[in-house]
Amino acid sequence: MPAHAKALARAKGLGQLRLLTNAAFTKNLALYEKIGFQLDHAEPFHLGGTTVYLGKALM
Repeated sequence: MPAHAKALARAKGLGQLRLLTNAAFTKNLALYEKIGFQLDHAEPFHLGGTTVYLGKALM
């Protein structure tokens, strides 16, 4: 899925992919960081937990 999202973003002339996930999903966070996403910021989620926002520049 990340490769497909990257291709779609590039085709639309976008310079960055952005995503969000729950901080409790540590395996997801590790995968996103491994494929080049960087932490933008995190904030409390109104129903509990923490939302983590990540981004990856498209070259």
